[in-house]
Amino acid sequence: MASIKPYKTAKGRAWRVQYRDPAGKNKTKQGFRTKNEAQAWADKNATTIRTGDWIDPNAGKVTVDELHPAWWATLAPRKPNYRRQLNSAWEHHVKSQWGHRKVNSIKPSEVQEWVGSIEKQRPGRGDDGAEDTTPSATLILNCHAVLMQILEVAVNDGLIRKNPAKGVKLPKKPGPVKVYLTQEQLNALVRECGPRGDIIAVLGTCGLRWGELAGLRVRDVNVLRRRLTVAQAIARDDSGEWVPMEPKSWEQRTVAVPASIMPLIVKAIEGKGMDEFVWERPSGGCLRPLGHTSFFAHAVKRCVQNGVISDSLTPHGLRHVAAGLMVASGASVKAVQKQLGHKSAMLTLDTYADLFDGDLDEVAGRMDEGLRGLSWGVA
Repeated sequence: MASIKPYKTAKGRAWRVQYRDPAGKNKTKQGFRTKNEAQAWADKNATTIRTGDWIDPNAGKVTVDELHPAWWATLAPRKPNYRRQLNSAWEHHVKSQWGHRKVNSIKPSEVQEWVGSIEKQRPGRGDDGAEDTTPSATLILNCHAVLMQILEVAVNDGLIRKNPAKGVKLPKKPGPVKVYLTQEQLNALVRECGPRGDIIAVLGTCGLRWGELAGLRVRDVNVLRRRLTVAQAIARDDSGEWVPMEPKSWEQRTVAVPASIMPLIVKAIEGKGMDEFVWERPSGGCLRPLGHTSFFAHAVKRCVQNGVISDSLTPHGLRHVAAGLMVASGASVKAVQKQLGHKSAMLTLDTYADLFDGDLDEVAGRMDEGLRGLSWGVA
C-alpha cells in the first residue's frame, strides 16, 4: 500500500509517494503538485506492479550516451561496412542531438522533428575526408536506426516501456538506378576498357558484386564446368583495411560463366597458384573498388559521349546489366535469383519486375494460340 505525504519546497508544498517495488524495496516518487495527482500516479503504479508491467521511474534517467556501449556490442555479429555506416551516423548526427538526453525524456514528436532536420545538419565530408555523397534518404534511415536501436536496448533492459523512435515517418530508400545494355553495347564497353576489360565482361555477364569478383581466387574457378564459387568478398574491416570476408548473406554460391567469357578468366589465372587472386592490382594485393577516376569510369564516359550507351553506369550497375541479359536470354526468375545470390525469388522479382513485363505478353500470346477459333457467344 502506497503512502502519500506532503513536504515543503522553496515554491511551497508538494507531495511524494512512498511504495514498495516488486522486489520489496522502498521507493519514493516526489514532485507532485497536488495530492490527487500523487494518488493517481500511485494507483497507476500499483496496477503496473500487479500486472508485471512495472518500470522503475528512476531507471529511465540513464542517457543515450551511457547506453551507447551496450548498443555497440549488439552489432558485433554484423558486417564491418554496416557497423561503419552506423558509427558515422552516431558520430555526426545522433550523439550531438541525443547523447545527453535521458531515455525517459524523449518523445516521439521530437524524434519525428529531428528526422526531418537531418539533411540540414549533414556534414560536407565523411570520415575519410572525401565528400559525403550518401543519399539523403539512406543517411536519415541510418541515423534513425542508431537512435531506435539504442532506445530498444533501454526497452529490453526495462528502463522505458515503449520505444519513442518507433512509428515515426521515414523517407523511402531510393531504389537502384538500373541501366540495361544489349550484348553489343556491353561488348563495346569491354573493348573500351582495354586490358582490364575482362573484369567488366565478367561483371556484366555473371552478375557478381564487385567485392565478390575482387575476392575470387584461382581455386574458386572450375574451368571444365564453367563455374565460379563465391566463397568470400573483399570489404573494409573496422580499421578501414580491405580484406577478404564472408560474402553477403554469409552464404557461398556457385555462378555459371558463359562459354565465350570463360577464356578471359582462364587467361587471367594463367601461371598463378591456387590461393592467388584471379585479379590483382598492378602493385599486388586485392582489387579496390572502381572510383570516379578509374579506367572504367573513363570508358563509360567515352561510350556515353560516342552514343554507344545512353546512360552513365557504375560497377554495381553491371550487375543489373547481367540480370537484363539473363532475362533476355530466357532465364527463369529462379535461375536469375540463384545466379545473383538473392535470398528469395520474390526479391528478384521486386528488383527486376520491369524485366519480366515481357513475360505477360508471352503468356497472353501462348494462351491465344489455344483460344483462337473458339466462339465465346459475343456478337
